Amino acid sequence: MAFWIGVAECSLRLPYAGSLKERRHVVRSILDGVRNRFSLSSSDLGPADKWQDAVLGFAAAGSSPSELEERLRNLESFMARREAEGDFEIVRFTWEVFAYGDL
Repeated sequence: MAFWIGVAECSLRLPYAGSLKERRHVVRSILDGVRNRFSLSSSDLGPADKWQDAVLGFAAAGSSPSELEERLRNLESFMARREAEGDFEIVRFTWEVFAYGDL
């Protein structure tokens, strides 16, 4: 049985975050929305010492590469819609799907 993994990394600029608390608020809102909508594992990867920058990581496992590709494309669209709300700017968004063992 094939085992596939999908991962995404999103680098953000948070121009209106004036404190670590404001940064956490925006990041937590994004991560909670992603977990609820897409059933993806998600994490704030840092940097912890910069209020206006954030790197978010996302991952999922599945039996079909096409299913994971669709989920990650939907994630990318979701992030673009959230960006339009003005809380953050997407600096970079990358994703990849690979078979387990290809590492």
